[in-house]
Amino acid sequence: MNVTRLKELRKSVTLCRSYCYKLNEARVADFPTTYDTRGVQEHWDKIWKNNAYFTPKNDSASFRMILPPPNVTGVLHLGHALTVTIQDVLARWHRMRGDSVLWVPGLDHAGIATQAAVEKYLFATKGITRKQMGKEELLSAIQEWKTTKGTTIVTQLKCLGASLDWSREYFTMSKEHNAAVTEAFITLNERNLLYRKKDLVNWSPALQSTISDMEVELLEVSKRTEILLPGYQRKIPFGEMVEVAFQVKNSDEEVVIATTRVESMLGDAALAVHPEDARYSHLIGKEVFHPLRECFIPVIADLSVRRDFGTGVLKITPAHDRLDLEIGRKHNLELIEVINEDGTMNDRAKSFKGLQRFIARQKILDHLADKGLLRAVKDHPMVIPLCSRSGDVVEYLIKEQWFVRTQKMAEKLLAATKNNLLRIEPGKLEELWIERLENTKDWCVSRQLWWGHRIPAFKCSNSSETRWIVARTLSEAQEIASKFGSGWDVQQDEDVLDTWFSAGLLPLSAMGWPRVNCRGFYPLSLMETGHDIMSLWVARMAMLCDELTGQLPFEEVLLHGVLCDAQGKKMSKSLGNVINPEYVIDGISLEELNKRAQESFDTGVLSKSELKRTLSVNSKTFPGGIPECGVDALRFTLCAHNIKSDRISFNVIECKTNKHFCNKIWQACRYVLLVTDDGGIEQPTSLSAVDQWILSKMELMVERVNQNFAERNFYRAVNAVRQFFYYEFCDFYLEATKFGLKNGDKDTVEGHKWTLGKCLEVSLRVLAPVMPYLSEDLYSRLGRKLPGFLDVPSLMEAPYPRQGEVGQRNEVLEQRFEDILRVVTRMRNILSQVSRKSLLEVHVVLEEDERYQLFAENINFIVATTRVPNLKIVRRDEYIVGEESVCHEEADCKLYFVLSDKQVEDQMKKKILSM
Repeated sequence: MNVTRLKELRKSVTLCRSYCYKLNEARVADFPTTYDTRGVQEHWDKIWKNNAYFTPKNDSASFRMILPPPNVTGVLHLGHALTVTIQDVLARWHRMRGDSVLWVPGLDHAGIATQAAVEKYLFATKGITRKQMGKEELLSAIQEWKTTKGTTIVTQLKCLGASLDWSREYFTMSKEHNAAVTEAFITLNERNLLYRKKDLVNWSPALQSTISDMEVELLEVSKRTEILLPGYQRKIPFGEMVEVAFQVKNSDEEVVIATTRVESMLGDAALAVHPEDARYSHLIGKEVFHPLRECFIPVIADLSVRRDFGTGVLKITPAHDRLDLEIGRKHNLELIEVINEDGTMNDRAKSFKGLQRFIARQKILDHLADKGLLRAVKDHPMVIPLCSRSGDVVEYLIKEQWFVRTQKMAEKLLAATKNNLLRIEPGKLEELWIERLENTKDWCVSRQLWWGHRIPAFKCSNSSETRWIVARTLSEAQEIASKFGSGWDVQQDEDVLDTWFSAGLLPLSAMGWPRVNCRGFYPLSLMETGHDIMSLWVARMAMLCDELTGQLPFEEVLLHGVLCDAQGKKMSKSLGNVINPEYVIDGISLEELNKRAQESFDTGVLSKSELKRTLSVNSKTFPGGIPECGVDALRFTLCAHNIKSDRISFNVIECKTNKHFCNKIWQACRYVLLVTDDGGIEQPTSLSAVDQWILSKMELMVERVNQNFAERNFYRAVNAVRQFFYYEFCDFYLEATKFGLKNGDKDTVEGHKWTLGKCLEVSLRVLAPVMPYLSEDLYSRLGRKLPGFLDVPSLMEAPYPRQGEVGQRNEVLEQRFEDILRVVTRMRNILSQVSRKSLLEVHVVLEEDERYQLFAENINFIVATTRVPNLKIVRRDEYIVGEESVCHEEADCKLYFVLSDKQVEDQMKKKILSM
């Protein structure tokens, strides 16, 4: 082929590509050239609100959820955004499928977390403590905090596009929720599922309250490690095993014990050994002299003692250790409490009385060393229980508290699970769910806080005895006490209930129970939340609500993984890697990020070390700040991960890429407007092979998206959308139509125009649950100018595409086109390695007549998608190989690249051989 002819062909391709953009420029006069989110969200939020799309269609709902209520401790981060996005996608999908959807928003008072946050804030900003303020003033400050944070959280939820029924918004400390809490507590008491007892609890000295297992963080150290704790001027060493000698009574023999908790030795009631340990069996039943208590204590035998731990001799301190308490109760040992609620040593600590427990530890070590009884101090791995709210080391103290009996409730829940009445997703967590239920422990629900639901229990005392009454009000309790006789003083318990107790009632209380009938809104269709609170919240919810109603509060539980940063580290204040969703939606500079971190430090939200880490992470991870991505791209990115994984890594770069995908969708819509006109386009009676192919692929996409939404595999649904729209529609089909629209006959042109419009109309409805704002905006713009679009004020009123809507799939055609796509993709890869100026022709040589016919009929498709104008489709028996060509085999055909430059030809041969 001569150079002049080659230039003409290339010019033809260029003209063809530019032709479409000169057709109907007037049709895109009001269509911006790039995707811009400004003003779009406010516009559609108003339309959705005015049309009351977020409220159920009637007095019942076929799909029901509650949003796990964010704590009013602070503002939402990306972990919350993940939960919101998952649930909103499901809510929007179900609405478009014709379901009446109820999705209820709310805020959790988060007793211990909120009180701790406010105390930090007050100390950081005003230098005052809870005790200095008093109860009423602190509660007033917390209420003000709740109002401020609650307003911010609601704004954030709306910015995420959450289609919540705001008319049903609740707060877990409202009068209505307090009534539900009281009713539940009284019901449990009447059913003998509630009791008050002295038992060992997790105690936070800094907060001076019992805390739940969830609020205990376990810090592992492998050797001596110094940690700065609240209330201490210097760091305290941990990770040490201390060996101390005890003298056997009436003997020269000594017994050496090993402990990591020297300060608790003042509460030792015995030493224990394994009954089969030959080293110590002769000591069982004897006594040893305690060097700190200065008295004799017994040596006992117990099978729970580990012979391989330390020296094999275990000191038993029943009042300050869970295992020791079990052993102590079996052997009727004395409970000797030596540590106060504030973490100081009490009267039983003798000369160490009043010292902070870890200062006392060092004093005790010095004392033992002076007496010659300290045998060793060694590095030793250990797990340190820390209060997640204060950073203090958790103590185990004996406290009289209220407990809920959970065993019978757990057994019913276990049976429901095994009988498939309750489904846990992902399935791999069902085994853990069952294990936790089988090993359930009674639940301590007392908390020594000022912020929370007062326990509806009353202490009735006279000069000789004390009784406890569970009642709704003080007057009711007084009436009950009067039946005991006169002289009883009745006072309500000062403690409040664990936050998880009120949270456990939410499937009921959020629907108005017990004041209104919840029929039609209970049980929930789905309970969706993070897997890290499966036992602490979901299981307790299921147990409490089932006990109160005789019906499980949900049939399906969906547990998503923990959101992590790009490096796979859990997002937390301590690591300094927490990202707020508005930073990604609106974008933020590094300077502003650091300014926000400094403000958090100034108000007590971040500690000094947390601020330092945050500034360091910001500088390393976001040296140029975080780019503006918009809410649609953020939602798409969150859905693009397997939410059922244990950990979900979020990378802002992915979000930026997905903003480009949003723009790709925008540009595709703009192109379709350019190549169409105002005239109506009826569905053609016959379509070209490429039109049939893309419609079949769209049918496959619709099928896969619906299936994966139903199975809660969001990432597969999103991948199906991306595969179709980005690659099959934009990358291949849309390019192919440019030749057909210019050079094709009337049927081809009409077929292309109708198919382009149909693909956009269906795709935007498919995308609506994930990208609501982009979809609404584009559907509204295109609906005014393209036939086939529904005349609806919002996609909220449009049906979600279902299988069969665009016709039947043509799997045979799809498979045949796969051959073409493989050839096109390989040609693109090869041609990306050389200069196209040296390319004269490309020959596609085929053996079979059927495949030759397929490629020949779709030559424009291949030319358009490879941008190779000088392309020939040839039968193998008619082809003569030229000396100047380079050959590559692909998909049962041979590709010959004819080059004008011998040097380029040699280079290309090497590259093809290396592929």
